[in-house]
Amino acid sequence: MDKKIILPIVVLLVILACALTYSFSETNGIEDKTSFTVSSEGPIPLSEIIEDIKTREYYEGYDNETLAWMESLGDKQVFSGDGIFLIMSDYDAQKIPSEYVTDVFIHDFVDCNVIENHSLGDIKYPKDVFYVKNVVYKGQEIVEIPGGGA
Repeated sequence: MDKKIILPIVVLLVILACALTYSFSETNGIEDKTSFTVSSEGPIPLSEIIEDIKTREYYEGYDNETLAWMESLGDKQVFSGDGIFLIMSDYDAQKIPSEYVTDVFIHDFVDCNVIENHSLGDIKYPKDVFYVKNVVYKGQEIVEIPGGGA
């Protein structure tokens, strides 16, 4: 009689152990997160960034394949940083506070999973373009502009 009870308990414990192992390894990719610093002045619709790339001399010589990939992403939002664009869903973009200010720079720190990344190519001011998900806002730093303010 004891063997009939022990076997289902052992099977149940094995299943529980497997489930726990899976849940620890799949916690929204926390272990695979990449850290970025972006400007608080966002989000900017991806369509506006694409239009700027197509029309502004600043991006002259951009990579056509990267731009086509960006266009294929559809209705997304963008935060920019030093040499980067972070493309994300509206949901993830809402996690980053948006502040437009004068006389200071506000840098927001985020961790997120990189889905895919590309480069705008060998242009005068290169930009790496990252498509991300699971954004986690980590805080901000306010940097005063020398000679700015009252």
